[in-house]
Amino acid sequence: MEYRVLGKTGLRVSEVGFGCGSVGGLMVRGTFQDQVRAVRRALDLGINYFDTAPSYGNGLSETNLGAVLRELRPQAFVATKVGLQPEDLEDIRGVVRRSVEGSLQRLGRDSVDVLQLHTRITERRGAEGGSLGVEDVLGPGGVADALEAVRARGLTRFIGLTGLGETPALHRAVASGR
Repeated sequence: MEYRVLGKTGLRVSEVGFGCGSVGGLMVRGTFQDQVRAVRRALDLGINYFDTAPSYGNGLSETNLGAVLRELRPQAFVATKVGLQPEDLEDIRGVVRRSVEGSLQRLGRDSVDVLQLHTRITERRGAEGGSLGVEDVLGPGGVADALEAVRARGLTRFIGLTGLGETPALHRAVASGR
């Protein structure tokens, strides 16, 4: 297995990650025995990065991944996500905190390695359905501040974004260093 450093985190992760989403469905609809067998095989092949989200199977992915990782007890990195809608902007910090706390409860962990914003970012709010404007993310009291707050509480080691949305807005978000 080849490994790379994930962004600016310093985490040395496998080039191939284990996606726990609904597309393949194993971590959402598979049996516990099949999930254990698949994760064990992935670990044996050197995969050390597991990607999940509350939206994958309405939390089942996180619940099932947590159970499998407790069974196998590997040294692995876990990433999850938080999604926001424009209506969540009334209480960004609360929405982010509750989402992370729910993810940690489902995963059976005190913290995750990576927490990512899983919402489209556009130049202006609502340009793509329920997208957030780049200022909603970077502005004072915005999503970046809320992500920093959960990191400061030790609920995640690193924060980032999934890269959904308009390219110029994503470039602004990344270039900000937030």
